[in-house]
Amino acid sequence: MSIKLSNDVKTIILEMLKISVDFKLNELNSVVLFKALLVDRIFFNALEQASMCNKTEILNYLNELLTSGDLSDKEVESKGEKEIFQEVLKEANIKYHETIKFSQELAIIFSYANLVVQEEQRSEITIDDIILSMIDNKSDDIADVFEYLSTDLFKFKEIYETSVAEKDIPFSIPKSLSGCLSILNDKFSENPNCTILGRDNECKEIWKTMMKKTKRNVLLIGEPGVGKSSVVYKLTYDILNGTCPEMFKDFLILSLNVNNLVSGTIYRGQAEERYKDLIELLEDYENLILFIDEIHMIVGAGSSSSEKNEQDFSNALKPILAGDEAIIIGATTTEEYKKTFGMEGALRRRFRNITIKEPKTTEVYAMLKDSIKQLEEFHGVKISKRMVNAIIFYSSCFNYNTKNPDRTKDLIDLSMVTAKMDGKDHVDRESIMKNFGANFEEFRNMSEEMVRSTAYHEVGHFIVQRFSDKLIDRKAIAISIVPAEGYLGLTVTDATDKTVNKDKSYFTDLIADLLAGRIAEKLFMKSENNAGAESDLEKATKIAFKMVTKYGMASRLGENQIYLNDKDYQMQTPAVTEIVNREVQKILEEAAKKATLVLDEHQEVVEELVNELTKKGMLSGKELNSIIELYEQKQAVTV
Repeated sequence: MSIKLSNDVKTIILEMLKISVDFKLNELNSVVLFKALLVDRIFFNALEQASMCNKTEILNYLNELLTSGDLSDKEVESKGEKEIFQEVLKEANIKYHETIKFSQELAIIFSYANLVVQEEQRSEITIDDIILSMIDNKSDDIADVFEYLSTDLFKFKEIYETSVAEKDIPFSIPKSLSGCLSILNDKFSENPNCTILGRDNECKEIWKTMMKKTKRNVLLIGEPGVGKSSVVYKLTYDILNGTCPEMFKDFLILSLNVNNLVSGTIYRGQAEERYKDLIELLEDYENLILFIDEIHMIVGAGSSSSEKNEQDFSNALKPILAGDEAIIIGATTTEEYKKTFGMEGALRRRFRNITIKEPKTTEVYAMLKDSIKQLEEFHGVKISKRMVNAIIFYSSCFNYNTKNPDRTKDLIDLSMVTAKMDGKDHVDRESIMKNFGANFEEFRNMSEEMVRSTAYHEVGHFIVQRFSDKLIDRKAIAISIVPAEGYLGLTVTDATDKTVNKDKSYFTDLIADLLAGRIAEKLFMKSENNAGAESDLEKATKIAFKMVTKYGMASRLGENQIYLNDKDYQMQTPAVTEIVNREVQKILEEAAKKATLVLDEHQEVVEELVNELTKKGMLSGKELNSIIELYEQKQAVTV
């Protein structure tokens, strides 16, 4: 006898083994099978419809049965039944199956399912075969379960078979929505084995949310370019290659273009018709996930000013968001979220927010591996890992206003174009540097005083950052003093601040870092104050002001006893205003003193870093760490 099982049946058998361990059972039986089948969405939904019982009630009853041990199933006795169970376990890749017992009724269920498959000349037993066989060959225990649930067996079978039939109907996008909906599964099906590395934790949280009974919708929030859409693409690839949770293996992910949804809807009612068609689509097909990029655009979409947003898409979508008929994943920026969702409480409550942060520079290459291969094939130009890392480094200095991984991917693409236009079959450093606004010529022509002053400024930031206990997670990845985009110098850090307890000392260190550039110039160059630190001073003052007016960190106003928003502050008496200003000044002076002490203590390495920086114009994170490590080793020997 040879039995072939589909992957979903193998998953069910593993679930059965887990249940038997949890309940310390001596054998696998039909009740264990019934409980394991609850992970199948179609089976569970059909059971709910037929019984009018919720999942908790069903599970509680099954748990009582399994705990009591009062089950009528008997262990297999005949040779044929034993062969069936051994073949099933072998096919499911279960080791040490000699220790696992199999009930007689369970053997009958699998035997009957296998017989049906052979008669229909199919290759393997599916989960549908197992469920229908369990119903047709119901044991006394299964009959008792259906009786307890007040479920008509024939009604359940009818509902289940109808659901299975509907599942097999090919999905198609209605003509009215053809211009605004696309199926991501189809888009990526040509390369289903493509992988998007990273974002595993974010994807895990998304899957967890979507597996819930209600409020299954997810909102991805992050700055432009951090890869919010890529997270959804990763989910799609997980479905295509079978690494998603079992319940989502047959799901389709649809991508909605909001602009196209309302485009051309000149006449009243046209937009509403499209909304209706989309919502009906989501209600009719239960295995759909709708992805709405730039989801903030749904607020007001399709409405006129006279309609007061009553007809906009967000209001049309709210009822389905509140239920469990559909799953929606939205993506938006932090700024747009505050402007739209911040004002739409009813909309905000229907989503679970998941923040998508910019990846560390050390993670970027791995995240772009497959994209790089595709770009190489498209352009016919190769790029080495060393050149990719060079792009990551240079872009952090000269394109820091944009975000990774999109920043690096875009520059790889552009560098390949540059190389191709220059007649090269590979990207070299020249191909990369042509795409930056960095002015190396200006750097070479700068006065020595200007070069060293800028170097001291940037090294000052780095040193105070590096030797601050509270800023230890802020890893510097580059320092540049090559003029570009209106600035002379730049210290770039990975956005990896994991500080949870942001107390007074944390904010003081943060301000010390901001003031360190100007202080280093004065300390080592004996220079007068210049306008180059305007941005640093502005940020430092704003933080100090918040410490006083919002965080309760000013002693003269009472610890944790005052909160002043901007309006409150404007309405205060001159006396209170004077106290606030003095407290802000005190914080700035304390931070400046701290920065001065740190820089004074580490003069030796400051000078070494400045010398290297003035020679090269730029230092990578690796070069910075190497110099610091040698310095710390020397300090340790001296001590």
